Amino acid sequence: MGFFNWLFGKRGDGTTAQSQPAVIPRISGPDKFAFEVMGESYYLKSFERLFGPRQARGIDEERTAHLVLDDANPHDNQAVRVEIEGHQVGHLSRADARQFRAAVIAGGLIQYRRFSCAAAIRGGWDNGDGDKGHYGVRLDLPTS
Repeated sequence: MGFFNWLFGKRGDGTTAQSQPAVIPRISGPDKFAFEVMGESYYLKSFERLFGPRQARGIDEERTAHLVLDDANPHDNQAVRVEIEGHQVGHLSRADARQFRAAVIAGGLIQYRRFSCAAAIRGGWDNGDGDKGHYGVRLDLPTS
């Protein structure tokens, strides 16, 4: 199951992951923000709503992201949408989405359609003369 196999099963320290009695289960990673979100360029209006107009310095912030099982996605019924404060900012790669869903099913948590984790958002600068930076989102998810 790859990097999500520990999520709902046995961890490296011998303990087992347990679902929290929370409405939205939280996934904690190793503070490496190693997982890149795909498709951010399609959601520029979402970034503007979240962070306002572009500035010379851009942004470098951490927020909570929601990973949403997106069965109704017209391009991939196994997609996992990434939202911040209710605004879609991208999606997991096809391979990561399938691994994530497999871990959710294996963990018996399919009744949850939404999960949260930390996200780092960077970029989005505008220094004039066409010098604009893309927004990027990286997720702090388990790596092993």
